[in-house]
Amino acid sequence: MRFRNDVARRRMTAFRALVVFSLTATLAACGGGEESSGGGGASKGGQSQKQPATKVSAVTVQPEAVQVYGEYPGRVQGKQTARIIGRVNGVLLAKNYQEGSIVHQGDLLFTIDPKPYRATVNQRKATLASAKASLENSRRIYNRTKRLYDANAVSEAERDQALSNFNSDQAAVQQAEANLESAQIDLGYTHVEAPITGVTSLRDIDLGSLVTANQTQLTTITQLDPVYVLFALPEDDAFARRKALAEMGKQTSDASTREATIITGTGDVFPYKGEVDFTQSTIDPDTGTVQLRAVVKNPENALMPGRYVRARIRIQTIEDALVIPNEAVSDSGQRVNVFVINQDGKATTQAVTLGPDTDSGRVITDGLEAGDQVITSGLGTLQPGMPVEVKSADTSSNKDSAAGGSAAGDNQKSSSNSSSAEDNQ
Repeated sequence: MRFRNDVARRRMTAFRALVVFSLTATLAACGGGEESSGGGGASKGGQSQKQPATKVSAVTVQPEAVQVYGEYPGRVQGKQTARIIGRVNGVLLAKNYQEGSIVHQGDLLFTIDPKPYRATVNQRKATLASAKASLENSRRIYNRTKRLYDANAVSEAERDQALSNFNSDQAAVQQAEANLESAQIDLGYTHVEAPITGVTSLRDIDLGSLVTANQTQLTTITQLDPVYVLFALPEDDAFARRKALAEMGKQTSDASTREATIITGTGDVFPYKGEVDFTQSTIDPDTGTVQLRAVVKNPENALMPGRYVRARIRIQTIEDALVIPNEAVSDSGQRVNVFVINQDGKATTQAVTLGPDTDSGRVITDGLEAGDQVITSGLGTLQPGMPVEVKSADTSSNKDSAAGGSAAGDNQKSSSNSSSAEDNQ
């Protein structure tokens, strides 16, 4: 009996020891799993906190001189417009040109009945011949009387009378010559010639109609080469242009300042540049603009008077301007921002003030400094604080080689930092 109790007690002790060992092993296994799991979790957490860099394009801004241009609506006008008016009375006999065609200076346009004026010329010629005959006779009488007076054969009064008749006949010849010249001028006016080279309009009077001297308009000729382009600058732009001219001191010799590019209604650039030859000295109080005029060569007559075009001229030169591409600008309506890469290689927003738009890009008057890297691509998904990596192919948009080199150096530094971070991972 005692033996059985001892055996049962030993079995119970062994069972308890087995249970304790099993629990200890289980707890050890659970503890090791938690540690392993904890280490893995920390690793995964570290990976989730390390955000990959976003590849972007960027430019490094550097000061540069830029030209500010402006485009303004304008209208083409013939450089000269001649109203052809009859100079003498008469019946219009002939039209000697094709309406709407180009005529050249000196071309015959109209013929007014010349017969009455030709008759007047012939009459004046006869009057001149008679006056010359009288003058020749009075000259002989004066010469003879003068010799007799020298010989004391005639009185002084007779000599003076002969001299007076001679002088009167001289004046009569001059009068006859003037009358003949006037008649010849009137005869010439019966052949109406083109005073300038240009395009003709429709005739204003039919053949067979009576022309009244200095009243009846026959047609109009408009000079097409060159032509004028009239346009107006707003008050602010006009002052900017004047200031640039004054600073340069080349109001009369700076061809680029006087140059005007003409843009047609289809958006094409006219092949011939214009030259601004007139700037109004006062501001129109009704429109607040300043009138300008450009002279443009028009050998093919492509610019017709009355056509609306646009004139593009330089109005200002900005020295040491900071210029960025237009696509880098983000305008929310309340403020204008750009994304700049900070020293940590992360994108940050920077409020800027916009200046004029130029061919090189948008001028920034406030908010940026020389050497800042401005992001130009990927702005839609970019958020402040995100790490970025500049694409090596688009490191700089500045034309200045030094600026390009500086930007390339910054981009290489950014790339090396990014590579080091990846190696550490």
